[in-house]
Formats: sequence, structure tokens, C-alpha cells
Amino acid sequence: MASDRRLPIIISAAGGLAIALGLAWWWLVFSEVIAGDYVTYRQAASCILGTNDLCSLAQALCKSNHFLGIKRYSSELLWVGVAVSSAGLFLASRQRTA
Repeated sequence: MASDRRLPIIISAAGGLAIALGLAWWWLVFSEVIAGDYVTYRQAASCILGTNDLCSLAQALCKSNHFLGIKRYSSELLWVGVAVSSAGLFLASRQRTA
């Protein structure tokens, strides 16, 4: 069926969207902290995949001057996106071999 062929693409696209939203969420929180010279890009980049003490401190310094007022970042959305995208790519590879 044609819809069966598109399912892996749809799943991968949904995962890619979740990854993009996760990265946008990270940037929304950490761009202000980076602009305030509280942390460097390199230090903030370590917060994309998880949280450590430096990330918690940097998030506490976020004053939420941006339009959404979000002060905290959580990497779960990014990891869900990676998992969903991987599942879509796995299904696509299985489809090609079948």
C-alpha cells in the first residue's frame, strides 16, 4: 500500500520536527544567558543533551525577557525526537530490504 510506504517518512519527519523544536527551546532559554556573558557557547552547548550543575545555574540566570517567558529547558523533547526519527529510519530501512 502507498500509505505503508509513507509511514516511515511521516515518522521520521515527526522526529525531525521534535528535534527542531527541542533545539529552538534550548536556544530560547540559553541565548539570553549567552548574550549576558554568563556562559560561553561551548558551555551552553553541553546543556543541549542533558543537565548538569552549570546548566542549572545558567537557567537560573535566565530572566525570561523573550516573548514566551520560558526560563527552563529540558532535553527530553530532543531525545524523544531522536528516538522517533530513528524509528522512522529503521522502518524505512526494513521496507527497502523487504
